[in-house]
Amino acid sequence: MTSFQRIKNIAFSALMIACCVVLLLNPKDGVVIVTVVLGIAIVLYGVRKLVYYITMARHMAGGLSLLFIAVVAIDVGSFALFVVEDPHIAIVLYLVVYNMYTGVLSIARGVEAKLMGSRWKYRVVHGLVNIALALLCVAFSASDQIVIYIFCIGLFYSAVTRLISAFKPTEIIYIQ
Repeated sequence: MTSFQRIKNIAFSALMIACCVVLLLNPKDGVVIVTVVLGIAIVLYGVRKLVYYITMARHMAGGLSLLFIAVVAIDVGSFALFVVEDPHIAIVLYLVVYNMYTGVLSIARGVEAKLMGSRWKYRVVHGLVNIALALLCVAFSASDQIVIYIFCIGLFYSAVTRLISAFKPTEIIYIQ
């Protein structure tokens, strides 16, 4: 990781912790804030994938799948921004799907890392935490405030993991 990437991770972690504090101080308007933030984040992710497809991925094998991912992400993010009036169901659904997807993917990467003989425990624990957050969202989906608290827990956890990765020394492979 370069110095710029480390600084970027530290700054983004500080921003995530600040957002977490703002949401904890104002949980009543938190559902609307979370919906807007998630919608904008998903749209920006889709735009980033679309730009990557246009600039490079259209010449790659399997690049067309990135175009589909970009279009779906832009659609889902736009939908999230349009349901800001009554976002409860949408926010719970997005949090559950995101945390389950991230959790299953992290566990799969951890199992792959174990088979390769690399560090795997952190990835599996990260996946289990995300799956637990998804299950908590399902269990407490009736209460807006508890869903906001679960989102804040996930946001804080992501910020802490970014900080840890920013201060962790970069693994370098030397070929002799």
